[in-house]
Amino acid sequence: MLKIIEPQAHEFYGQKIDSLLGLLKIYQNFYLFPDAQDRATFIIAEDDKRGVYGGAILYPRMISSSLEFMPEDTQDEKLEKLFSDFQPKVKEYWTARICLCIGHDTSTPLLETVKLYQRFYHNLYKAFCYFGEKERIEYLTFTLRAIDTHVDNTLHILTYQTWPYLIEVRPENPDGFFYGILSLKGNSFEPRKKARNSLNSRPTIRTNLSSQNFSTSEGRIG
Repeated sequence: MLKIIEPQAHEFYGQKIDSLLGLLKIYQNFYLFPDAQDRATFIIAEDDKRGVYGGAILYPRMISSSLEFMPEDTQDEKLEKLFSDFQPKVKEYWTARICLCIGHDTSTPLLETVKLYQRFYHNLYKAFCYFGEKERIEYLTFTLRAIDTHVDNTLHILTYQTWPYLIEVRPENPDGFFYGILSLKGNSFEPRKKARNSLNSRPTIRTNLSSQNFSTSEGRIG
């Protein structure tokens, strides 16, 4: 089950938020600055067996002041420029940091684990579409660990196999993370200027867009 926690409700779910932030800090060395955290929407995945086992944080980023790739740019700076390039002409864009920390527990039937992965990504996509509709945004960038896209080394549950209208972004130097841009309304990806070859972006577009209409109960999905 996923629970959406919007900024005005942060104070009521501090423990759940801290749990997700703790997982991201441990497994992804990710830290969110206080001003961004205040505006962030948290999507919490939890159940009775595991407690909080993952979710996503959606938070705003400023559009890069320059979209030109420079030789001295770090990989993070190149990614920020590319993400900025594929946004409408606005001052900021929204991005999601995704976390899924369950692994493959040998005491849990493999089929159950696979279904948990599939349900997590399916419901997360619906939550992203709900967020996009509410905030009136068309594109959402995201980052997650590559290892979190599959169960053990053989059963891959890659996000772009079930998420439509997605561009996967592949940096020159693989760092163990999976980067992408989602078109939440099925619109085409139109860069502000022609993408540079410093980063390769491979479009992976799904033509069958799943329904984005769903009901929620107290911000719950799934």
